Amino acid sequence: MRPSRATRTIGQWVAWLKSQNCTPSVTPAEVGVCSMCLGPTPIGPQGTHYARCFACNNGRYSTVLDGFVPICYSVNEGLEGAIWRAKNDDLNGWLQLPLASLLWTFLNNHLECIENAYGGKFDIGVTVPSSKERNGVNHLDALLSRIEKWPINWKQGVLVKNRNEPAAERRQRIVTDLFTADQSVNGKRVLLLDDTFTSGGSMASAAYALHEAGATSVVGIAFGRQLNASREEARELISELPQRPLDLDTCPVHDLSDIDLFFMRG
Repeated sequence: MRPSRATRTIGQWVAWLKSQNCTPSVTPAEVGVCSMCLGPTPIGPQGTHYARCFACNNGRYSTVLDGFVPICYSVNEGLEGAIWRAKNDDLNGWLQLPLASLLWTFLNNHLECIENAYGGKFDIGVTVPSSKERNGVNHLDALLSRIEKWPINWKQGVLVKNRNEPAAERRQRIVTDLFTADQSVNGKRVLLLDDTFTSGGSMASAAYALHEAGATSVVGIAFGRQLNASREEARELISELPQRPLDLDTCPVHDLSDIDLFFMRG
């Protein structure tokens, strides 16, 4: 008998997500992919791909983020669509269950190696708030409540979003007053969760607020590294995604060298 939504296990939810072909794996150290954010990079005048994308090469994000780790790649109507429905459509709130299962499995498999890559054990996990809340609860906090025990200590309500504005107005830049963080992060190493990473502006702005409140280190993680099909440098990678089934045994930090850790600051 097919298990109901209420009784599916974490493993069954992950298998269901894999069957939807919406969670293509991220692999480390790929040619044509930014060594920092794992987004596609354009080809330079020498005929080879740049090692880093424009946003990461200018160094802005590295002032606030010590690293970034995506679980999967994401495109419109793929993983991004599932996340949007879980967040915005009350009839599809059940999608929080497979998404929470995906995150739990990824962290259970790879949290230790992420900590080893970026300086040590995290003290706390924090979510990036969005403009969409249900009953006053950030949609990512609601998603986390779907599973009782996590391999990291998530703390709700640490970040407050000060205003709502279209994401397009803050692409590829740090908005220093977009979020405020409370003092509970003072002296803490923080794992910062967002749903998707497109240009990175929201995550970097949240990381800035955490540092302003005294966090000693911030590493980002997202369900999906969003890819834009309208960008020429993304088309080849997007075309390969159907041949990349979800593989949670592979972690994007395993093959990084000591020299090129994503956002490691000097």
